[in-house]
Amino acid sequence: MQAVIPEVEAAPAAVSAHPELRRDQHAMALVSSYVPWAASAGMIPVPSVDLAALLVLQLRMLSKLGKMYDIPFMETGVKSTVSAMLGTVLASSAGASLGSLVKVVPIIGTYVGFAAAPGAFAAATYAIGRVFVTHFEAGGTFLNFDPKKTRDYFTAEFEKAKSKSAPAA
Repeated sequence: MQAVIPEVEAAPAAVSAHPELRRDQHAMALVSSYVPWAASAGMIPVPSVDLAALLVLQLRMLSKLGKMYDIPFMETGVKSTVSAMLGTVLASSAGASLGSLVKVVPIIGTYVGFAAAPGAFAAATYAIGRVFVTHFEAGGTFLNFDPKKTRDYFTAEFEKAKSKSAPAA
């Protein structure tokens, strides 16, 4: 089963209406546009399908960010990087991992999953976007991104985003 992901990105009119915005602000607007889609992925009632949808969304977001920074996107390497970062969240956040896995339990699991997963998925997407925008702004690329070195920053951004109802750029 392949998820159909709509084209999600900042509207060109919005970007041209604010030419005074810096590139990092445009990039964070793009990241923020993916957050609601990530929350929606958390509402998919089938365990592991929700995580697969989240991974697809985040890879698409990173591909778009790469284009903004003229950095070639390499799906294979980026997929393992994003998976490692999500693993950090799943290991450190009971809500994120249980939100997906508890969906296996009939009826009750679905409700608990709907309560936990969307917020965790949205926060993880925001945090991944923030980490990569910061990395790209510092001159980094997908090839020299080190998830181990950014783990603490990612976790801090995840916790910050999780504590907000709607992360702001």
